[in-house]
Amino acid sequence: MKKYSLLVTLVSCLIGTSASFGATHVPTKSSTHSQKTNMQYPFINGHYALTRVMKTNGFRPDAPTVLIVDKGSHATHVLQLQHLGRRDEIVRVTTLSNAIGTTDKPTPSGRYLVAMKKKFPVWVPPKTIDPEQKPVPPYNETHKNPLGVAAIYLNKDELALHGTNDPKAIRKSASHGCIRHSNADISRLYGMVKPNTPVYIVRQFRGTVLERSDFIKAAPPTDLKQPASTNKSEAEPTPSRRKRITYTEMSC
Repeated sequence: MKKYSLLVTLVSCLIGTSASFGATHVPTKSSTHSQKTNMQYPFINGHYALTRVMKTNGFRPDAPTVLIVDKGSHATHVLQLQHLGRRDEIVRVTTLSNAIGTTDKPTPSGRYLVAMKKKFPVWVPPKTIDPEQKPVPPYNETHKNPLGVAAIYLNKDELALHGTNDPKAIRKSASHGCIRHSNADISRLYGMVKPNTPVYIVRQFRGTVLERSDFIKAAPPTDLKQPASTNKSEAEPTPSRRKRITYTEMSC
């Protein structure tokens, strides 16, 4: 009888041990919630940190675009969110040399939007440069115009990315705050942006954090819409708005 009881006890132990080995751990609802990350590649929690090494690819007109003005290396980068293979990737389309503000008149950092762009803009110098503020005709009429062949105006701080009449100053801190490019480069850049394109002006490219919303296509803000113009401008400001959005009166 004792042998029988001992045998039953031994079998019961073996069954219990095998059941515990075969059991699958099911995480609780609270544990899965704490470990959940909102990741929509290539963004993590809606953010993307730029690195020194990036994939490169050609420009796609239908892909959302973001500009990065790197003051530290005097470079303007064109980035796009493109669908490559089976997933989206942020790629570098091109990098262009630029000139930024001097130590006395530095180019401010921040996130901006393209307000409008214009080919062969007239330049009205500020009073600090010309007290009489005589308009300077377009570059195709006189090379005294420092805006060069085109200008891409930003939505605040009276800033613009534009061409130049002094190409030797490119890759230097030589402007009054605006971002200068060679006329050939600003012509390329002109065709890659549109109103509402985000522009980041940063001290350093690496480590700059972009938002997923930067790559979501959106209509231009209502207060930036302007009537059509025949002077090769995508959005020429009306006289009543010139003081509020001063596109031509710039230090350059």
